[in-house]
Amino acid sequence: MSSPNVKVRNVAGLNIPEHDYVALTYVGSTNNINTVTYKTSGPAGTTVATLTFTYVGGAPASDDAKLLTVTRS
Repeated sequence: MSSPNVKVRNVAGLNIPEHDYVALTYVGSTNNINTVTYKTSGPAGTTVATLTFTYVGGAPASDDAKLLTVTRS
């Protein structure tokens, strides 16, 4: 199944460069995302951007915490 070419909307400050691999980490054993890492050349490749998530009240201990901020580096 092929995907159509879709133009990605760039949001000021959160533009993610071209990549071919995405890795997610979670906060403890919750379903809350801690980081999203974008890379070129697969899992051992070069990191082109990282999104770090913070939650209301700090590190959540339970699922579905309220997101406070997203920071790109």
